Amino acid sequence: MEEPSIISSGVFSESSAGFSNQIHLQTVSPNNIQQCLGTVILHDSSAYRGMYSPVTIDRSLRNLKGNLEDSENRCCVLKHKLKEAQNTLELQSDRLYRIEHTARENSLLVNDLKHRENEYRKKIDSLQLTEHEKDKLKEENMKIRQEMQDRVNRLDVALRTAQVQHQVAENENQKRILLLEQSSEALKMLETENNSLKQDLKDMQRDLSVAKESVDLVKSKIHPMDEENKDLKQKNSQIKDENDDLSRKITELSGQLLEVRKVTQSMKKENEKLASAWKSESEEKHRLSKQVDKLEEKKASLKTKALKASSEKDRLFHDKMDLNNKFQQLMIDKEALTQIKIAQIDQLNEQQADIAKLKMVLKESDDERRKCQSEVAELKGRNDNLTLEVSSVKKFNEKFLEQISALELEKAELEKKNEENRKECNHLQEDIEKLTRKLLSMEYHSRRVAETKSRALQKDNQEMEELVLKLQNEIRRYKDQNCLLVSKIDDLSVKLNKADSDLQHSALISHEDLEKMKSSCERLTSMITQKDSEIQILSDKCIELEELASKLQSENHDLKEDNRALVDHYDDWKRLKDEHKRLIQANAENEQVIKLLETQNEVLQQSSESQLAKLHDVELLVIRAEELHHDNKHLTGRIAELEKIRDNLVTQKEELLANTELIYKNPQIEELKTRVDELQQANKQLRDLNESVNEKYETLEHINQELKEAVGGDGTVVPKTALFKVQEERCRLEDDIIQIQHKCENLRQEHEQYLKQYGPDGEDTIKWNQKVKTLEREKEGLEKQVALINGQLLLVEGSKKRLDEVVEDLQHEIVHLRKELEEAEKQEANRLFQGRVSGGDVGEIEAKIETLKTELTQSQKDKVKFENMVRTLKDELEEERTKKPAQITESLDDVGSELTSMRGELHKLVGEIERKEQTIATLENQLRQSKEKIEDKDKIVKELKTVLDKSSSATHSLEDKVSRTRRDDTRMSDPVVRSKSLTERGAGDRLQSLISRYKDYDNGNHNSERRIKPLSISGNNRRGGLVTRDKK
Repeated sequence: MEEPSIISSGVFSESSAGFSNQIHLQTVSPNNIQQCLGTVILHDSSAYRGMYSPVTIDRSLRNLKGNLEDSENRCCVLKHKLKEAQNTLELQSDRLYRIEHTARENSLLVNDLKHRENEYRKKIDSLQLTEHEKDKLKEENMKIRQEMQDRVNRLDVALRTAQVQHQVAENENQKRILLLEQSSEALKMLETENNSLKQDLKDMQRDLSVAKESVDLVKSKIHPMDEENKDLKQKNSQIKDENDDLSRKITELSGQLLEVRKVTQSMKKENEKLASAWKSESEEKHRLSKQVDKLEEKKASLKTKALKASSEKDRLFHDKMDLNNKFQQLMIDKEALTQIKIAQIDQLNEQQADIAKLKMVLKESDDERRKCQSEVAELKGRNDNLTLEVSSVKKFNEKFLEQISALELEKAELEKKNEENRKECNHLQEDIEKLTRKLLSMEYHSRRVAETKSRALQKDNQEMEELVLKLQNEIRRYKDQNCLLVSKIDDLSVKLNKADSDLQHSALISHEDLEKMKSSCERLTSMITQKDSEIQILSDKCIELEELASKLQSENHDLKEDNRALVDHYDDWKRLKDEHKRLIQANAENEQVIKLLETQNEVLQQSSESQLAKLHDVELLVIRAEELHHDNKHLTGRIAELEKIRDNLVTQKEELLANTELIYKNPQIEELKTRVDELQQANKQLRDLNESVNEKYETLEHINQELKEAVGGDGTVVPKTALFKVQEERCRLEDDIIQIQHKCENLRQEHEQYLKQYGPDGEDTIKWNQKVKTLEREKEGLEKQVALINGQLLLVEGSKKRLDEVVEDLQHEIVHLRKELEEAEKQEANRLFQGRVSGGDVGEIEAKIETLKTELTQSQKDKVKFENMVRTLKDELEEERTKKPAQITESLDDVGSELTSMRGELHKLVGEIERKEQTIATLENQLRQSKEKIEDKDKIVKELKTVLDKSSSATHSLEDKVSRTRRDDTRMSDPVVRSKSLTERGAGDRLQSLISRYKDYDNGNHNSERRIKPLSISGNNRRGGLVTRDKK
């Protein structure tokens, strides 16, 4: 037995590969072989000198030396390939580390999105609370309307009572008319009686002569009749005194009625002034209604902003889904190392199709939601259907939340599927390990079978040599293809560098634009502070209005006290009116009694000498009756005038009610101040009038007492002129009292309306509080928008950082590929065989290059569009700096839409970068496939060489058989066979050791994927530039 020889290759050092470069082979040295063969030749020269010459032996030795050199070259090639495999595994581990880093970032983004979802849900809850507040306000408005209806009903009842009173007055007037007709008929009767009396006088004159004769007879009987006549005269004088008193009272009442007329005229003028004031207030009210419509439009704009926030929520949810899809794609790339995982990639593609369907469903739901929102915006103008709209919005929000919950459940299911896929991947890896073990067992079995079939392979040696030549030609052709691929990859790397520089430039521009957006956000915050100051000013105004309301309440309390005094005066006036009616009736009755007495006197005094005096008294009574008839006509005309005044007052009352209904809708604070001043002036005027009326009333009472004293004591008669003056003053006072009562009622109504509008529970105070609340909500909305914009800026900065990291990773990969290509070129330069390039692969690669060029042009176009968008945004920001605060909200909406478009373009750029990464990955996969093909062909060549070695061993075994024919040479044949078996065993053990080391290396890499350090590029390295660096 010879000692094992050690073959060492001087091409690579031990540190360059992952293991020692010495291969232990149980072989025999060429000197020993020569010695053995020499001994064989010496012993067998006599017998086999004719069969085996020294030329044939030298030829066989040369062949053996060539085979040894080939085996050494093959060992070197295998070591180099193992080194390349080690480098590829390191790259894969680096990529896995990057993928895990991106997965962690994605998980952080998912957490951020969840936090934002919670914030948006809180916003939705706040919007629901505002809707509840709106419902409460609607209920309060309904209550106010019901109160107004109750007041209208009360006013209707008052009108009905006034109508009933009017009817009663009309009935009384009709009764008076009937009395006048009766009195007129009585006068006619008196006239007829006077005519008859005249005729009787003529008859009486005729009979005077007869009566004179009988006078003497009657004188004795006249004395008792004279006494009775004196009594009747006394009664007649008393009745005349009573009539004079009644006439005085009538004159007093007529004076009061005249004063009341004057007061009514003054009240008419004041009512006209009030009507003009109400008209001005109605115009102001119309203007306030316009302002309220503008506020409602602002409210609608805020709701649209809330809907935009919900759309942004949906967009973030879609981004979340896209990130999940990217994570799945990364997992697919990780699992794409084996052929069995292709089926799992198909399953994941199906899942992506389902997700796309879900996205389409979400888009349809978004479209439906937008349609519903447009319908809601149209229905907002209808105040009657607000409750139905709010309920529909609530239902829609509930459906939307249900959809979100369903999508979250689907997300959980997808995550479960991903976990199942991971478990399947682990099972597949275990299956792969089992298969590798089976392969080892099969190789061991095949080796045994190969030893048994070595005899049959001797015949196929020639055919195998031809196959070896063909394989060598194919190897040369593949080397040429690799050279072309290296040149194309260099071109692609140059293009990628250009694209990276362009992306960096665009990233710098976007950073500048983001800084400008930050400045605009700060400007918006300053505008918000200004709005806060405006809100504080409005709150101060509200406090001042409340103070004014308290002052007006105190003044209204004083007016109520004045009204109570006026009510007392009104009660006195009613009492005097009743007394007046009673006196009129008594007057009518007295007139009838006077007429009867006059007839009796005329009948009694037919035969007396005082008939001429009686006739004179009758003429006086006729004159008095005519005066009374004239007074009755005057009173009827006065009644008609009072009815007209009453109708005018009713119409004015209706107009005032209509104006008050208009005033209830939309008053304004600035005009209320003028209205308060006017009311204060009116109150002052009313106080002055009240004082003047009181003074007049006191003077009238004093005059009345003087008249009573003048009439009652001495029995003297007051002249008619004084009575008429008193009656006029009385009528005037009555008119003043009626006007004052109307004024009191109007002031009460105005006071109640003012309390309803401007009190603590008034409509105007509620509206101003609502305006303050809406302004505060607008402030909160603007603050939220600023926060959203800041968050979006942070997201854009994060995306920029990620793009920079991706660009750096691509640069590292490009440099690594260059180094690998340089090493491949060096290896190919060292190789001996060269071939030709197949035309099909070159065409495919050229097509891929053209697609990459088109993608680069598209990316450049997108970059130009992005720059144009940035410029337009700059111009709009400069314009917005000069805009008014009212236009800031519109500009914010435009900025939000442009930010969404910017985000879309950024997503497009990210998608294009991902596509380029995918193309790079496909090219790398093609390179790997080509390398694997080359490795497979190298393996085939190695197997063929092993077969040749086995054939040579078979030839040696034949020579041993020939030598065994002779018994003398048996001792020499044993070491030769042993050396051949040792060579065969040494080659098999060497291959087994290489495979075991490669497997151990693979297992070590699988177990320590996360421990592998990423690659860095160093210019000082001589071998290829691959140096590990630690991330601290």
